[in-house]
Parts: sequence; C-alpha cells; structure tokens
Amino acid sequence: MVVLERRKRKGPVLTPSSLPCLGDMPTINITEGCAHGCTYCYTQGYSGYPGPGRVILFENTAELVRSELAGKHHRPRRVYFSPSSDAFQPLPEVQEATYQTMAVLLEGDLEIAFLTKGTVGKRFLLLFAKSPSRVFAQIGITTLDERLWRTFEPGAASPSERLDTIEGLTRIGVLPQARLDPLIPDLTDTDANLSGVLLELERREVRHAAASYLFLRPAFACRLVEEMARLDEPRTSLVQWDWRSMAAGVGGGQMIGTEERRNRFWRLEVLAARYGIGIHVCTCKNPDLASLGCQIAGPTSRAPEAPALPLFDAKLR
Repeated sequence: MVVLERRKRKGPVLTPSSLPCLGDMPTINITEGCAHGCTYCYTQGYSGYPGPGRVILFENTAELVRSELAGKHHRPRRVYFSPSSDAFQPLPEVQEATYQTMAVLLEGDLEIAFLTKGTVGKRFLLLFAKSPSRVFAQIGITTLDERLWRTFEPGAASPSERLDTIEGLTRIGVLPQARLDPLIPDLTDTDANLSGVLLELERREVRHAAASYLFLRPAFACRLVEEMARLDEPRTSLVQWDWRSMAAGVGGGQMIGTEERRNRFWRLEVLAARYGIGIHVCTCKNPDLASLGCQIAGPTSRAPEAPALPLFDAKLR
C-alpha cells in the first residue's frame, strides 16, 4: 500500500539535477518518493527520500512552472522529468499533476523529456500528438520475465504495458528509446533474457537503447540482496564488487569492474545489432568507458541521430 501526502512546493521548480548528463537542463520532480518501489532505486539513499510506501506529491507544480516561465527572459529549450522519481506512477493524483505540468511546458513551446517504467495513457498520447517532435521518451525495460519484474520493480508497469507504451508513442510520431538499466550481471544481462526484450523492441521499431549496470548502495543493498536470495537460480555475488564513482564524482556505489563491464557491453552490442538496435552506454554511471552522453533527456540537437557506432573495438576482447 502506498500512502500519498500532498504538499505545496516552495522555491524554484525548474532547477538542474546534480547528475552530470542533466546539469545544463532544468528538471522537475513531481514527487518525492515513488510508488514503483523498485528495489534497486538509488534515490533510496537521498536525504529527501520519504521512505518506502510513501509518496509526497507537489500539487502546485504546474502553477509554479507557469509563473516561472512568465518571468524568464531566457526560457529553457527542454525540461526533463524526473531525476528522483517517475512522472508516470500508477497514482491518479500524480498523473494529473504530471499532465498539467507537461501541458504548461508544451503549450509554452518548450520540449519535454522523460524516462519511465510506467504507463503513458491515452490522455498523454493525445497531448503529445499535438507536438510529437518536442517529446523525447525513454522507456525502462530489462526483462520480460514476470518473476524478475515483480521482484525488482513491484509497483511499475508490466513489461507488456511498457511495450504497449512504446507502440502508442511510436504511433503518434514520438520515437522512444529503450533503456536497459539497471542490468544485473548473470541475471538480466544474459542472452536468453535480453534476446526476448530486443526482439519485442525490434517489432516496435525501436532503433536505439541506452544501457548501464546496477550500482549497489548501502541504502538498499540489504533489501536487494534479500530479494535476489528468493530467486531460485544462480546469481552474481553483489557484495564482492568494488566502489566506483559516477561521472564528475557525483555519488557512486559498488559496481562490477571496468573490464568486465566493457566485455559485457560489447556482447550486448553484438546481440542488439542482430535486431537492428544500436546501444549507447550511460556516461554518468560509466565515466571509465563512455564519453558521448547517455541521452537520458534525448539528443542534444534537433538534428537526426547519427547511426550507432561500435562501442568497443573488437581488439579489446
């Protein structure tokens, strides 16, 4: 059960995230806390995290955004939802606040970008269909396996619902990317698991996907290990990973080593190429491997995306 608490937001809304890939772009969190309850969510370690099963909704967000935009001489081009929560949580009150806020931005001729593991319903599709070129979407999906989904993302939309969201966005002219993140070594990054995901993405004309591996942090490590212990199959030993920093030294956690990630990303790239899908690695979480940006908020320009290039030279294998 999720407890929803309403609050009035104070202070500026359109503020940049501490994440390097979003440092130059205004971001909006509709809530603190998230009803998806993902066991691996790094925001569980944030000072503002309200605790499991509790969501704080900032119900006046759209009103404040409208006021801020009216007072800006230099308006931002694009706004990102949401670095610390999901804008499409399965709570009607959250979805209403998200809709009203996105409508203000799109009606103001701004672009919006979002990453979600939720369901983007018909009402949003009708809104986005008015200006699809100003909407950039990433849909998080790492498995079609119901056991894994319910273990790691118990409150999020089902894999089939996320695939339906991709279909709906594509149908109105928004070209969503997939986000294979966080991958868990030897559990969700296996060829057997990913082949099913990539096949379904190919069928829905997805051509690009971002990828990264799990960061393990003290705030949720015990819970995650306990959940994984309930899965009756071989699994990686999370506690033996080393601590690694994110890009620009912003946060970090335990993660598999550089060379191991390099090889696993290379195998993913080869596999994805069979389905016509290009892979790019999230730079924020992999500064030791990537430098081109994770595109979590869409391409940096309005120009068409260049074809994906090989991530890693085969000579490194």
